[in-house]
Amino acid sequence: MKKQFFLSLLLNLGIIFLILSGVTAYQKGNPLIVGASIALIVVLIYLKIVLLKHVKLDFNAKKAESQKKPVAKKETKKQLRK
Repeated sequence: MKKQFFLSLLLNLGIIFLILSGVTAYQKGNPLIVGASIALIVVLIYLKIVLLKHVKLDFNAKKAESQKKPVAKKETKKQLRK
């Protein structure tokens, strides 16, 4: 789960950086950079959606697994002494 969190953070930072660079390139009048920024933003958003779907599937699988296994009672110290 740490890996997915880290990847999500990097994707968010990449999207923000590309938006800022695209806006700056548009203000400077550089259409090549604007086009490249838009293309990369689309790719990063696609990867973010795929990552979110993967995390959702993992979460649902863990939830279903935990519901199938009954949680054992913790034994108290008195029960252990007997």
